[in-house]
Parts: sequence; structure tokens; C-alpha cells
Amino acid sequence: MAEVIAINGGDGVPPEPNWTRYFGRKADREAASEHWKRVVSEMRGAEKLAVANTHAIQRLVVAYVTYDISAKAVLKLGPVVPAPRTKVLTYNPWWTTMSNAASQAQALEKELCISPRERGAGAKVVKAARRTTGADRYLKPRG
Repeated sequence: MAEVIAINGGDGVPPEPNWTRYFGRKADREAASEHWKRVVSEMRGAEKLAVANTHAIQRLVVAYVTYDISAKAVLKLGPVVPAPRTKVLTYNPWWTTMSNAASQAQALEKELCISPRERGAGAKVVKAARRTTGADRYLKPRG
């Protein structure tokens, strides 16, 4: 008899990515993990979580962490800084990065139906009913 092997995500919950592939700093990896758990929990509670959402959730978490990194730099340096060579005032590049990350996060929150305005939209993920037979009452699951 063939052995059944569990597959990550087989329970409908996407597996958390290895954040070391994306972030070098431990603090950023920890922040990504916290964001991931919060988003997955929110979507699970709203019955909108599916493994098919894995990459969208991952992009959302990257946008959150990128926003946080950029916001710290903007708070430190300001939204307008002198250009390195000309010293003419220009937008801080971190301001642009922060703004883009915020836009990406907003779009993904809408796509995933987790922003406050979108929570009621979108269909709930329907769990496939498990087919049972008479033999299931007599057979014990192996684990």
C-alpha cells in the first residue's frame, strides 16, 4: 500500500515563504513573518484564504516591509533632500519607494478583499466536502 504524504498547503493554508530569500536583515524577516501570520489569519477568519492566494499574500507582505523600511528613511531624512551632486532639492528616493509600496499594498489588499471597504466583497472559499463511505466508520486514519 502506498504511503500518503502530506503536502504543504494541503489544508488550504499557504505555507509561509522562507523570508531569508527576500530580506537580509533579521528584523525585516521577523516583520515579514508577523505580517504574513496576521494576513493569513485575517483571510482565514473571513473564509477567503486559499493556497492560490500564496503569491499575492507574499507580494503584499513584501510591500508592507518595503513600506516600513522606506518610511523609517523618510522620517530620518525627510521627504525632500538635496541632490548629491547639484544640491538642488528633490524628492527623497525613499519617499518614492514608500509611496509605491503603499500603492502596491493598497491594490493587493483590495484584490485579496482584506481592506475594510472590500471585506464584504469577494466570494468565500468553499471547502470541498470530504466524501465518506461506509468503510470509513471501520478504518482508522494512519498518521
